[in-house]
Amino acid sequence: MLLIASDTSKHHRAVKDVVRELSLTLTVFASANTLAELMGGSSRRIVLLVESDVSEHVVSTLRDAEGNAQFGVIVAGERHSPRDITKVGPFEQLAKLENLEWVDPDFDYDELSTAARACRRRMLRVSRDDLDEALRERQFIVQYQPKVERGTEWRTREAEALVRWKHPKHGQVGPLEFLPEIEEFGFMSRLTDFVLHEAAAQLVRWKNKGLDLSACINLASSQLTDARLPARCAELVGKYGLECSKFTFEVAEQDLSDPDAPHLQTLRAMRERGFRLCLDDFRVVAASLGALDQMPFDEIKIHASALQRAKEDPIRMKVLAAIIGLAHNLGMTVCAEGIEDTETFEFLKTINCDKMQGFLISEAVLPKLLRKVYGKGESDQVA
Repeated sequence: MLLIASDTSKHHRAVKDVVRELSLTLTVFASANTLAELMGGSSRRIVLLVESDVSEHVVSTLRDAEGNAQFGVIVAGERHSPRDITKVGPFEQLAKLENLEWVDPDFDYDELSTAARACRRRMLRVSRDDLDEALRERQFIVQYQPKVERGTEWRTREAEALVRWKHPKHGQVGPLEFLPEIEEFGFMSRLTDFVLHEAAAQLVRWKNKGLDLSACINLASSQLTDARLPARCAELVGKYGLECSKFTFEVAEQDLSDPDAPHLQTLRAMRERGFRLCLDDFRVVAASLGALDQMPFDEIKIHASALQRAKEDPIRMKVLAAIIGLAHNLGMTVCAEGIEDTETFEFLKTINCDKMQGFLISEAVLPKLLRKVYGKGESDQVA
C-alpha cells in the first residue's frame, strides 16, 4: 500500500515512522498534476495532506478518483478553522470524501498512525465470513522477529511469533488490519490457538535442526477473563513435548490497579503453569509504576515511544534508567522494542537493558531464514 505525501511532509519524523510501522511505500507528489498520476492504477493508497497542500485542484483530483481507486485521505489541519482562510472552501469539499481522517496540524506519530490505520481498515473491509474461511483454510502464517539478549555477548535466544494473513486477493496483510475484526467476531481464541500451535511446532523443528529458541506470543486482553486459558495453553504445548517456560506471553498494559481483578488472576494462573509473562507496551506512566511491584510479570517491554522520548530528554532518560533498575530489583528483565539504529542500541546498553528487538536486529522473517542465520554452524552473535 502507498502513502502519498508532499515534499512539505515527507521528511516529518512521524511520516517515516508510520511508513515503517505499517509497511507502506512512501511516494511523493510535487503538484496536483503529479498527484493525479499517482491516483491511477489498482494499488490501495493513503494520501497525506497538510494545509499548504490543499487547493481546489488537489480536491478536484481526489473527488475525480473516487469510484476509480481505493484510497483514504488524512488531512493535517483544523477542519473548521484553518490557519489560512482561503482553505475553508477546499476543506469543506474534502470533508465530503468517504474515507477521510483529520489530524492536528502538529501531528505526532500516535495520531498519524491511528488515522492511517483507520483509513487502511476501511479499504480492507474484512467480513466475518472472510475471517472464518481464513482460519479454516489456514491462510494465516507466522513470522518470527528475533530478540538479542545481554550476556558475555549479545545473543539470540528467543523470537516473537507475529501473525500475518496471506490474503488471496490483497496479498500479505499485517495484524493491525484484521485484529479488530478478529476481536469483534469472537475469533481471537481460535487465532491464538493457531499461533501457539505453529510456534510450538516450529520450536520443535528448530531444535531438531540444532537451534534451541524460546517463543514470545501476544495475548489479547479480551482472553484474560477466560479461566480455562492457562490449562488450554499448557495442554497444547505439552502435546509437543515442550515445557511451558519455553513460551513468554506478551500482554498489553491495561488496568492493573486492582490486584483481585479477573484478568490478573488469569495471568497468575498462567505463571503458575510455568509460562513467562511480559507486560507489553510499557510507557513509563504513573499507573504502571504504582503497580509494578504487584504485577505477575517476569518482564516488561519498553514501548518505542517511551524510548524515543528518553533519547531526546535527559530527565526522561534518567527515569527510564531508574525503571530498568527497579525492574531488576523486582526480579524482572527488561526488553526494548523499536531498535532501529546503533545509537539507540548503545544507549540501551549503558542503562543495562536486558533485551532488544527491532529492525536493527532483524525484521520479522520466515522460520527457514531465521534458522539459516542463527542455526547450528552459524554465529548467533548479533552485536
